[in-house]
Amino acid sequence: MKNATTANCTGQDSGQQGRRPFTCAMARLDSRSSCILRIMTLRSIAAIFFALVANIAGAALAPHCGVNTRDPARRVFAKIDDKNAWREYRSISHVLALDGGISAQLWLGTDGRVFVRIAEPGEDFWAYTEYCFNRSGNLVRVNSERRRAWGWTYRLEGPVESGAIHAATSGFFSTQTDKPIPKPEEADDVSQALIPTLYLETKQLPFSKLLAAPSN
Repeated sequence: MKNATTANCTGQDSGQQGRRPFTCAMARLDSRSSCILRIMTLRSIAAIFFALVANIAGAALAPHCGVNTRDPARRVFAKIDDKNAWREYRSISHVLALDGGISAQLWLGTDGRVFVRIAEPGEDFWAYTEYCFNRSGNLVRVNSERRRAWGWTYRLEGPVESGAIHAATSGFFSTQTDKPIPKPEEADDVSQALIPTLYLETKQLPFSKLLAAPSN
């Protein structure tokens, strides 16, 4: 048995002919609304995330690398999902048009240094890590932030020596006030996710093969 909306759209209900165009339009809108809303939500989350990353307190790492991240990145890469490989994009705005995935922005600093920011926005877990490499391509400093939908953020920043981070600053912060807070109880459940991946050399970056190719 067809419902009233379907009947109106198929012309099988002649009792309310005048309402048929409006009813059909509403039916089509309703059928697409969940998909459109999901796309808008994901893109809005990504846009907000990248805006936050551009203005976070941890951005103090960029000057260590002789970089101003308010300037457009020299190169931009992204991996949409597990089924797709890393590829290069013209700008971060092109990445924001995607529905998810991991992105990486690269700036060239002073004295041959390279600054890389890798970001992975999500619905309940946002992660980014900033890397500073010296002119030899060796990792010298890292800044990491993990934001949880539960209302807290974990930050870790410091120099890298002998393949490990020597934290200059670390701790948990409120995402609302940005003030330090005690370690949340649920932090132990995601302890491994709080640890950033270390790429000790630029050639270890997941998109390193693309670095040898000319930029778009």
